[in-house]
Amino acid sequence: MIPSPIRKALSTIRKHQVAHLLMGGHACVLYGAAEFSRDLDLALLPDPTNLDRLEAALAELDAEIIAVPSLSLQHLTEGLAVHFRLQAARRRGTADRHS
Repeated sequence: MIPSPIRKALSTIRKHQVAHLLMGGHACVLYGAAEFSRDLDLALLPDPTNLDRLEAALAELDAEIIAVPSLSLQHLTEGLAVHFRLQAARRRGTADRHS
């Protein structure tokens, strides 16, 4: 089963209609693999509207960038990874990252 912070992040991303592709360990879990991952890996459509949607979702999740580069359309277009930590999850003792 997908841990609650990851489920909340996926639900919020979907609610904000962010165009994305789930990758990595949680994609494996959804397809029936027994692998467990504490982070969420997404490939995002580098589009200005999609970036606005992502920023709204991240604000709702109280996410902070924890590594460079900054979240920008240029960096997404270049295919760079941006890492986030959900503050709500951190307060509960679960540090989940998003990239």
